[in-house]
Amino acid sequence: MNPYIADILDQPSALRNLLNNYSPSALGKVLVQLDDDQFKRIIVTGMGASLNAAYPAVIRLSGHSVPVQFINAAELLHYLDGAIETRSLLWMNSQSGRSAELVHLLDRIEAHRPDCILTFVNDVSSPLASFADVCLNIHAGLEATVSTKTYINMLAANLLAAIQMTGGDMAVARRDLLLAAEEMERYLSNWKKHIDQLDAMLGSFDHLFLLGRGTSLSAVWNGSLINKESARISFEGMNSADFRHGPLELVSPGFVAIIFAGSDRTAALNRNLGLEISSHEGRVLWVDTVADPNFATVILPETSELARPLMEILPIQMLTLAMARRKGLQAGAFRYVGKVTDRE
Repeated sequence: MNPYIADILDQPSALRNLLNNYSPSALGKVLVQLDDDQFKRIIVTGMGASLNAAYPAVIRLSGHSVPVQFINAAELLHYLDGAIETRSLLWMNSQSGRSAELVHLLDRIEAHRPDCILTFVNDVSSPLASFADVCLNIHAGLEATVSTKTYINMLAANLLAAIQMTGGDMAVARRDLLLAAEEMERYLSNWKKHIDQLDAMLGSFDHLFLLGRGTSLSAVWNGSLINKESARISFEGMNSADFRHGPLELVSPGFVAIIFAGSDRTAALNRNLGLEISSHEGRVLWVDTVADPNFATVILPETSELARPLMEILPIQMLTLAMARRKGLQAGAFRYVGKVTDRE
């Protein structure tokens, strides 16, 4: 089997592996420092899929009294390093633990380390793991090329840590994520059918955008990324609110928007945007757990709100396979990049 497809199908098993190995006690030092008000800010950083996966946790962390910042590691390294003060919790995501920007950032701050460096990696022998005060293994296992299992497990591990740090119920969170693994497995058991259905729903198009808000932005951003990596096709991923600020002018026959319903808090706003796109002769594929009477709907497995971001990437992974098939490509086969980005 194509290694990329095999990794997609292995995601439920990888998620269970994380949940069975996640130790709440690993965050003990961080929790003590939080309780003692030792941090002035939390800085969450990474690159690519590892950064995209962090956003639901960032939203969760925003409920804490300590301010949280979400910063691309390259920008943090070259332009925003002044944000890293002594009383910072520096939260670093890298599936390899070897991404160039994060390794160079470690060199930059070695002489003036913040109070705590927390890393999430899939390789505990990596530089990030060795340099950290606290390192959490995401337990995703080996992965061939495009981030699939490491994206899912990074997202889940970050969420679990954020729930702990904000005093949430870990037992409920673990239960919800285990149920999500079951639903993910059920969905992926029909992966070929999902590809065919999505391909037919898309039909022909000139432009395609992925749109969403809140925790759905992880799938929006990562969906845009993995279509470039897996199928060598460029789709733009954007906050659906930003889409009104200019890009709406792109809508015409031949335009398709894949819109994530997302949280009830903003689902109506996303739906109104979809209706407006339809009124301008664009087409909308609505991503939700129930069919919408006005749009062709990509049905997600039913899960808790906590677990929904894990489900939202699944149809976009199917999109990569549909697009690669249209182009006659082997999905997920890299030409120019490697599994680890070791240079800036």
